[in-house]
Amino acid sequence: MAVDPSTNTIYVTNAGSGTVSVINGATDKVIATVRVGYDPLSVAVNPSTNTVYVANLGHMSNDSSGTVSVIECAT
Repeated sequence: MAVDPSTNTIYVTNAGSGTVSVINGATDKVIATVRVGYDPLSVAVNPSTNTVYVANLGHMSNDSSGTVSVIECAT
């Protein structure tokens, strides 16, 4: 889980579905679900660029194994 303090937004990885839930910190409601690579393990936020980075563990037989997904939060 990671928090962007500048937007009060929380990002949570969902390993089973290969997604990241985007949560409004003021309302605690999911405002978006973003598909990322297989088995996302961790997430980090760069508040100055409004960018989120997700480390995908994946499996050796999957094309997204050992990748990083980048979420441009402005778009």
